[in-house]
Amino acid sequence: MSTSDNLKLIQQQVEKIGIVCDKDGFPPLAGRLLGFMILAEPPHKTFDEIVAFLNASKSAVSNTLKFLENQKMIDYTTFPGDRKRYFRLSVENWSNVLIDKMVWLKAMQEQLTIALKIRTEENPEFNEGLRNIIELYEIVIEEMPLIIEKWKKRIIKRKQINIENE
Repeated sequence: MSTSDNLKLIQQQVEKIGIVCDKDGFPPLAGRLLGFMILAEPPHKTFDEIVAFLNASKSAVSNTLKFLENQKMIDYTTFPGDRKRYFRLSVENWSNVLIDKMVWLKAMQEQLTIALKIRTEENPEFNEGLRNIIELYEIVIEEMPLIIEKWKKRIIKRKQINIENE
């Protein structure tokens, strides 16, 4: 595959990742920036490299990097003798992003429960819908620790297999 074809493929995938993130409520540039960082080779890029690839203003990229840093999805590193910051995905923190969403889910479940107690029975179908959401959140909250534990065991197993295959 030519370098030009590879760049087009990367650009298309960045846009697709951006759309997925946009549908999750992320600002469009944040999704595209995440997409770029997922595909970046090497997996760290300077501010200027990000600006150039995304063809966005420095201000927009700076604000987006701050947003993603606050979300703990991006961080940066430096290298000896180089004054530049190199941005990268915080892949170690992405499980924490999910845990943070679980905190939000628990808070929302509590608020929905209170709201349901305040509501009248004039709209029973709507109230039943709220009960269903509360129940779904309850199941997700109960099961997520088990899922995370299963995920951690899978990582350990994969590492053991890789060591055995070396």
